[in-house]
Amino acid sequence: MPSESTANGHDSLPKVPTLPLTKKCRISVRELQGLSESENAPGQCLFPTLPLELLAEILIQTNSPRDVLSVARTSKFLCLTLVCNPAADFIWRTVRKNCLPHALPDPTPNFSEAAYAAFVYDGGSCDVCKRDTKEFYASFATRIRLCRDTRCKKDIRKYLIDVTTIFKGHARDEIWMPYVESTHCFDLNPDKEWPENPTVLMRKSEWERFRADYAAFSALSPLPSEELRKTCTDQIAKFPKVMELAVALQKWKCIYATMHHTIKTKNETWAKALAAREGWNEHDLFNSQSYGSLHRHNNHVLEEVTLRDFLPIKPLVEAQLLKMQIHRQNKENEASYRQRRNDVEQYYNRLRSTGTIVPSLYEFRKLSVMTTMQGSVTGSRPNSSGLAKDMKNSALVAELVAADLKTWMASTREKLTELLGFPKWRSASKTKLHPLDRITARFMCQGCGKVAKRYEKERCLDFAGVCAHECPIDDKKNKKPVDWSVDRFAKDEKASNAVARLLALVGTTDEDANAHDTVKMLGARIQCLSCNHAFIVMDFPTLIGHSHRHDNMQMAILPKGEGPERAFEARLSAKIMNMGSKPRKLRSEMNYRCRHCVPASESVDAGMDREGRVSTRESITEDSHTESRTADQKRRQRNKKSKLRSMDFNALRSHLKELHGIEMVGDEDFFTQTPAK
Repeated sequence: MPSESTANGHDSLPKVPTLPLTKKCRISVRELQGLSESENAPGQCLFPTLPLELLAEILIQTNSPRDVLSVARTSKFLCLTLVCNPAADFIWRTVRKNCLPHALPDPTPNFSEAAYAAFVYDGGSCDVCKRDTKEFYASFATRIRLCRDTRCKKDIRKYLIDVTTIFKGHARDEIWMPYVESTHCFDLNPDKEWPENPTVLMRKSEWERFRADYAAFSALSPLPSEELRKTCTDQIAKFPKVMELAVALQKWKCIYATMHHTIKTKNETWAKALAAREGWNEHDLFNSQSYGSLHRHNNHVLEEVTLRDFLPIKPLVEAQLLKMQIHRQNKENEASYRQRRNDVEQYYNRLRSTGTIVPSLYEFRKLSVMTTMQGSVTGSRPNSSGLAKDMKNSALVAELVAADLKTWMASTREKLTELLGFPKWRSASKTKLHPLDRITARFMCQGCGKVAKRYEKERCLDFAGVCAHECPIDDKKNKKPVDWSVDRFAKDEKASNAVARLLALVGTTDEDANAHDTVKMLGARIQCLSCNHAFIVMDFPTLIGHSHRHDNMQMAILPKGEGPERAFEARLSAKIMNMGSKPRKLRSEMNYRCRHCVPASESVDAGMDREGRVSTRESITEDSHTESRTADQKRRQRNKKSKLRSMDFNALRSHLKELHGIEMVGDEDFFTQTPAK
């Protein structure tokens, strides 16, 4: 059954989706009034929105085309308004006629007013040294610009040519290309009047071009082309006007330079009188930001500085002068403090050179007498010039320093003596050494575990080393040294026990004052029995460092004349690992072998071939007449894999670390194939 709508003859309407109503945008009152948001935005420059009439009134008051040029170059809009707009020519013309020291001469027809102002006032590169300068053209006709360097004014002659004699004195009548107005254009005294001078100077590049044109123009056969004739005729017609303008600009420039010098002298005199009246330093006044800017600006625009110009900025100038005085005083105080600190450091080094036990330099500066000597940057400041002399020659200073050092060391010695197992040690004997002076007194820093360079071989510290120890600074931002404290140190049990065991072998004790000389005389006859895999010998300083490799080091003293085939060389590792080109060359030589790879029961030279390489434990029979090339290659490959091969020092260090677990290479760990030079 058809629907009702169909029965009535109407089609059903399609379903149209309904959209939500959109919110109307709010229209501000500013938009209703026809004003844009950007016109009155804070910080918006309204100068370009001025009508041309008001803009002209402002610019005409500047009395300098240079200022109008600066304004035109601030934005594209002002450039179009002042440079590309013929209606603005009256601004340039009026300013040009009112400029100082007097009106500029009228430009030639090829110049617009803006281009003429740029031609006169703009700077450029010096034609000799090529550096930028703000000076006027030295020659307006040839557009030669020179900086203030007197050498450039002398060297400009190299780029010029005198054509006076070429034309037999008629150069001024024959030449139509602009040339230097006068030889006085490059005179060192710009205040001289421009004289008439028959000398004609031209650029060498322009002379070559002119000579070609002159020859073609003057030739009777063939006749010059119509284009060349027209070009030369136009240049001949323009030449007098160009030279007249150049001469007029030279005279204007000389008057400008004279007036600039006069104004500058007056402003300097006024500033000196002001400084004297106010009690200020003249140099500070000229270098202050506020007055210095005023002084330079007025010199630039040829205006005298008056009290009316100065009074508004006087409070600011005084504040800046006070800031400069404080800065200068602080600088002098810092220089004086730095000198006193250097004097204290020199005195500290003299004490160390005499063998006096002193703390680190950082702690030495904290002594009461040194604190007084150094003073501070803002506090007390002793006379820096006489401090070094007094510290060097004064007996009183030496006594005060000795007293401070004794006080500082009293608590240190007591604490370290307790660490050695002798609390409150006292002895009436004059022959027994104090526990801290014995060779068994060895300590380590628990804070860093490192030692100074002089203790690298022993790898532990004696009493003097403990006092002078400074923990290295790990923080690169905070470079303040770590405060020294006796609590950071502990007894080095391994080194102390090893030294005591050695003293027992030689039949003496650490209380003996001659104990150090006794063990030193042993030389390299101390054998480490704990290294039972190899024949390791060493001297006494090396023993102290070597003892850290074993928990309970055992040793023996070899009879005189006994020892390894390759003798022990003291300080060899330090010599090789030093800085410089020679140690670097030594490290690169294939001259080093590991002692730990030599079995204790065999000679080092056992199994060595005639090429200087040590083979494995199996012997290699050589016959130089019957040996084949294949056998040579096999032997070389086998020697490469051998542990006993010769290697450079860096390879030796890697070898000791990987195979033997030795990170710090000592003199007892290797030997050289040939003596290191």
